[in-house]
Amino acid sequence: MGLPTLEFSDSYLDSPDFRERLQCHEIELERTNKFIKELIKDGSLLIGALRNLSMAVQKFSQSLQDFQFECIGDAETDDEISIAQSLKEFARLLIAVEEERRRLIQNANDVLIAPLEKFRKEQIGAAKDGKKKFDKESEKYYSILDKHLNLSAKKKESHLQE
Repeated sequence: MGLPTLEFSDSYLDSPDFRERLQCHEIELERTNKFIKELIKDGSLLIGALRNLSMAVQKFSQSLQDFQFECIGDAETDDEISIAQSLKEFARLLIAVEEERRRLIQNANDVLIAPLEKFRKEQIGAAKDGKKKFDKESEKYYSILDKHLNLSAKKKESHLQE
């Protein structure tokens, strides 16, 4: 469907249609802001969980590397040597996988989370700040206008001089 277009020339007319289209844009801006906030929050939680998983796997791989068979007798059997080597090789593979996972986590943070936060703060925040400033100035203008309209003829002269 898409949003209705906002034409600069329509802003001079300040028609109800223009205000309705403008309100649609404002609602969509707020919805997008909330969605991005949730996305950042969920992404940060996922990255935190991945970091915890990575640390647990690293600890497990370190345990595998440190594992030593207590041999019965003077020498280890061929099976014991083979199992010990397999455990160490598996630990090396886990470490390699975790190094790649760490790079992936950092990349996800650098490429996804940080730009989304920057976009939300700079672009959406600037638009929302502009709207707040406009609303504040409009309220001030309407207040002065209302005050002026409610003055009696005698008070108008002295108030206008102020």
